Amino acid sequence: MHHLALPFYCTVIVGLLMALLARAIYTGSASFVLVALAGIAYFGWHGWNDARRCWPAFRAEMERRRAARNRGSWKPPLRNPTRPPSGPVSTDDTH
Repeated sequence: MHHLALPFYCTVIVGLLMALLARAIYTGSASFVLVALAGIAYFGWHGWNDARRCWPAFRAEMERRRAARNRGSWKPPLRNPTRPPSGPVSTDDTH
């Protein structure tokens, strides 16, 4: 599921830059305002373009997974919430 990783990172960076912009405006640091606006424009533009470019592959992957679930070849993981584990459980993890 790496299709939308880069747009997600760009969104996070744009959010951080918007916080920097708000702080720069609040404190009157004019030199950071231009840097923040340039970063927001750059990462916003590239994140948007990459999301538009990768969206068809992401959608195809989701449809493949949906088809596999509907075919019955996918089985949900087994859970055993009522009984203790079937094997011994080691309490130390020092290996």
